Amino acid sequence: MKFKNLIYIKSRWIHKVFGLILIPFLIWMSISGIILNHPEVFAGFNVPSWLVPSHYHIKNWNRSSIIGAVHVNDTDMFIYGKKGVWQVDDARKVHYVGQGFPQADYYKKTNHMIFLTHGNDSLLIAATDGGLFMASLSRLNWQKIELPGKPEKLKKILKIDDTLLVFGESNVFRADLTKSALQFSIATPLREETEKSVTMVQLFFDIHDGKAWGLAGKLLMDFIGLVIIFASVTGFYVWFSPWRNRKRANSTFKTRTIARLRSWNKWHIKIGALVVVFFILLGSTGLFMRPPFLAAIAEKDVPATYYPGKLSQNPWERKIQNALYDPFRDRLIIATSEGLWAGPGDLRQEFKKINLNVPIFVMGPTYFECLPNGHYRIASFNGIFDYNPQTDQAVDLITGQIPNNVSTVRPADIMVTGYFQLNDGSEWITAHEQGICNMEGKVVNIWRVPESMIDINSLSLWNFMFELHNGRIFKSVVGSLYILIIPLGSILFLLISFSGLYDWAFRKFRKKRTLLVARPNNLLSKNFNRQKKMVEV
Repeated sequence: MKFKNLIYIKSRWIHKVFGLILIPFLIWMSISGIILNHPEVFAGFNVPSWLVPSHYHIKNWNRSSIIGAVHVNDTDMFIYGKKGVWQVDDARKVHYVGQGFPQADYYKKTNHMIFLTHGNDSLLIAATDGGLFMASLSRLNWQKIELPGKPEKLKKILKIDDTLLVFGESNVFRADLTKSALQFSIATPLREETEKSVTMVQLFFDIHDGKAWGLAGKLLMDFIGLVIIFASVTGFYVWFSPWRNRKRANSTFKTRTIARLRSWNKWHIKIGALVVVFFILLGSTGLFMRPPFLAAIAEKDVPATYYPGKLSQNPWERKIQNALYDPFRDRLIIATSEGLWAGPGDLRQEFKKINLNVPIFVMGPTYFECLPNGHYRIASFNGIFDYNPQTDQAVDLITGQIPNNVSTVRPADIMVTGYFQLNDGSEWITAHEQGICNMEGKVVNIWRVPESMIDINSLSLWNFMFELHNGRIFKSVVGSLYILIIPLGSILFLLISFSGLYDWAFRKFRKKRTLLVARPNNLLSKNFNRQKKMVEV
């Protein structure tokens, strides 16, 4: 047998075997990818608690159910996080404050909240994924504050003198507190950039979901997802039907079945050949969207000219993660997916990129505040640190050590999601997995998780699909090996894409010749011709 024929036979085997193995993976990745591409469509849907794996259930206020606290007097305080806003009374009982608040889990995530006296009112103002909300302390009935521009997730609220700044993921909104009504305008600052660039993470993500080409690109990738589902179903049928027939004694194919098999096989090949380039694009970009390959692109930039689509004129578009105001230096620092940018508090000058000698995980700081002594308290999935701007030195508040060679793409054992103080001045952190801990990282139970939160361990459909799409949802089944699901699936997807392309090209472009086949390889021909015959390869 010639070498080329041997390669072809091996390639067909690879395409069939690994293709069958990957069918569940490809279907769930396609369905979840389509839903993730349109959060505004599916935001109102939740997944019931019985479908949510147990490691997603809230225990000791973990999983960002608390990320901060607001004190309103000597006894009462409000806590906030992914599950909305809760009131803690003097008996340490926790009550949900949800009247007027978003009902969908996707929108109720509260990223920051402040207590503010405005005129004669004492107000709670919450920045959520569903917008900006305000509640009078006397009534606790939330009302949405309309912001100009397109809706966006809100990340932080800062009060600077008589100005209130609200930071969204793309814009900064400003309101004058001397006026009777809170009316916001867009005040997004400029940036000083010698050369526009994009992070490789943004480049790969935007290509993967089609966002680089706007709505048309997203719809195209949705269509490719549907094609992957079609190829999975047809590929399974073309294999399964002959396999089942062989298992049955004295069974033969009906003429109609043979016609259907040939038709499905034809369209499986034709459509696959037409879109295989997009299969390769999805597989190669998806490979770098999860560890360990994510580390190869996490801190790298490319010139904006390499971006295949049209970049927004707003340099902050979908990049803002958090913000901090330093009154001692009149310095406003905005944390973004591209790093830290600093400028004056009035936003009138261009912001310049800066570096702070403190580890900040690639997903950005989860707590970012200036302390009364002028130091910065910065928390992320790398831990929690005290940073001195004068000496440019940081101290790990959990270990008491100066951090050294900390990887910003590998999370710490204690992934800090928030920080808060009690009325007695004691300090506490919240960790993604452990929940409330003391400053030494030891788990402490301060408040009992309400039964209402335990009974409703639901996830928004979007978040559920996000966990499915990145493989974390299988952590309770395979443990830490879940991190390999996406890389291995991407590699195998690339393998069956290239092998399918090779098989099609081999049959399409090689000169036709006939071979005497004693034992036909084609499963379809085997059922109605068991004699030696001439087949075209």
